[in-house]
Amino acid sequence: MSTITSARSAARPRRAVTLVVCLAALTAQAVAACGPGDGASLDEILARVERDRPRYLFIGERHAVGPVKRFAVDLVNGLVDLGMDVGLYVEGFSTECPPRALDCSRLAPLFNADAFLTLVDRSRAIVHPIDPPERSGRATRMAESIAWGSEEIRVVLVGNTHVLHAGNPDAMLPIFGGGMLYPDPGDLAEAFPRQEVLTFRLETTSDEIESYALLADGCDADYAIRTRPTPLY
Repeated sequence: MSTITSARSAARPRRAVTLVVCLAALTAQAVAACGPGDGASLDEILARVERDRPRYLFIGERHAVGPVKRFAVDLVNGLVDLGMDVGLYVEGFSTECPPRALDCSRLAPLFNADAFLTLVDRSRAIVHPIDPPERSGRATRMAESIAWGSEEIRVVLVGNTHVLHAGNPDAMLPIFGGGMLYPDPGDLAEAFPRQEVLTFRLETTSDEIESYALLADGCDADYAIRTRPTPLY
């Protein structure tokens, strides 16, 4: 191996480490500048939806985390109780299969079948699968499934990356521990008019939380949902 090749090979790990450190620093600065604000409540959010009538409520999640599914169902059922026409649209279920099809090799049964199926059992709104079988253009295909919906209000449960920083073209979203950037954060939520959208991001914590806590968020979403990283619903 030549000296030049050896030097280039040695430089790659240093550049990777530098990138991770820089991303971590930028993320810490962003959180410090515009992190979670005051506490919020489900009743406050329901009142806001009843008053402002946003059509699309995007909830960012991680498939292996259970309590965020509980929040989605609590939100949907609260809207139903207010007499609103609402549907629940879920990335974890494939458009090729009904939600309860455990033999369908998609995200729900693979990652957290119990929480996803509890969501189906307890939602009093219809649960619509939006996870496309095709791996290319996923956000566009999911947006189409949501846009085709007939309900006045559509609550959408999808991965955090599809919700965070919606409409901010300069946003950076480190993933995999800061090892790489998600190329287009908010790519699903931003497909809809911002004035018709409310966004919720998931934040996991080691704090003792019975199920979930809600916070107003001044940075990458309208609200933050804070839960423990448990698979339990």
